[in-house]
Amino acid sequence: MIALVALMASAASPDIFLISVDTLRADHLGCYGYELPTSPNLDRFAAESLLFEDFICEVPLTGPSFSAMMTSHYPRTTGATKNGIRIPDWAPTVAENLKDAGYETVCVQSNWTLKSKLSGLDRGFDIYDDDMDSKRWGVLKPERLGDDVLERSLKLLEDRDTAKPMFAWFHFSDPHAPYKMHKKHNPWGKRTSSLSEVDSVRARYDSEIAFTDLQISRLLEALPKENAYIVFVGDHGESLYEHEYLGHGRRIYQTGLHVPFIVHGPNIEPGRTDVPARGIDIGVTLLSLAGIDPMKGMLGLNLLKPESIPGDRVRIVETYGGAVPQIAGLRGMLEDKPPMRQSAIRDEWKLIQLGPRVELYNVSVDPEELDNQAKEKPDLVAELTELVDDWSDQYKLSEAEEAALNEDDMEALESLGYLD
Repeated sequence: MIALVALMASAASPDIFLISVDTLRADHLGCYGYELPTSPNLDRFAAESLLFEDFICEVPLTGPSFSAMMTSHYPRTTGATKNGIRIPDWAPTVAENLKDAGYETVCVQSNWTLKSKLSGLDRGFDIYDDDMDSKRWGVLKPERLGDDVLERSLKLLEDRDTAKPMFAWFHFSDPHAPYKMHKKHNPWGKRTSSLSEVDSVRARYDSEIAFTDLQISRLLEALPKENAYIVFVGDHGESLYEHEYLGHGRRIYQTGLHVPFIVHGPNIEPGRTDVPARGIDIGVTLLSLAGIDPMKGMLGLNLLKPESIPGDRVRIVETYGGAVPQIAGLRGMLEDKPPMRQSAIRDEWKLIQLGPRVELYNVSVDPEELDNQAKEKPDLVAELTELVDDWSDQYKLSEAEEAALNEDDMEALESLGYLD
């Protein structure tokens, strides 16, 4: 049966290219309304594509976010709630599905947390290029720079098996901290030394986006133009001193959750949609592009069938923060630890829970989440709180499948700011 499916796939199935960028908040791209020229190439790509205005990640951390995308399961149901926790064998991945359907499957990674032994996301890939082990001057590099990602991606495209359709995942990590100012990519047009501390951070972050935008434009030029789908997504956002917080992973304001999602390809009508979309939808949507039904148990929805997505869809998201602690005994103790924060988003309203503290925002009129209306709307708080509790009861925390972290892993995770 698999052989027959493979033959069918090689005949007419489309290529599928997933391009992702680490730590990329939507509101710092021109196509999402940003006023500075960080993303001219992505903006042109978006104008020819379907752009999702309301897409949020499941957990604002790289490992958990991509585990949700690639399995269409919540991180809490797979146990992959933090970086350094692998997805379990029982959860099939998109790559496994597509490989079984006859696709050549390749990936270029750039973030240490996505290394095969830490994430388990290599399952189903013929090539999973996560080689970031070299040290320079005795210092480990936990990320691969965008120009290297581009070079390796172009090589895989050049060497592809033309008898098969291709599923390729190319991940860029440059906007992840620590941010670097690229002299040739300075959307602010100012020296960082002339800026305040906050603006200096934001200028360097924007510079990283602009540098990545150029690498992606070169990759887009090399991709097939016919019978091919291109999907662009961010794994999570970044707080740039909003709410007095720099980074990601421990807060669930929109700066950390709202990321870009754009689809381009045959029969995809360019435009914009405000359907409420989320990370677990990626897996189902990618499979639909290949004409493959979702695997049994997948929880996401096909975003290319907006009529199946309720306008008042309730989205519960959460975060557990950071990475698994270094001491093995402590890791085991965390298996049943509740999330740091949970949020319920329905229509324009968003509830955030941190223990007994509750925040309620109308993100439509208050996108910066500054006007906490929890005291003014206790009935709505109670209603959304019940939705969070019901969801938590329905989707129980699963046992974590921890990776065996060595000294290099701990050094890399610490340099990325992921150690508890």
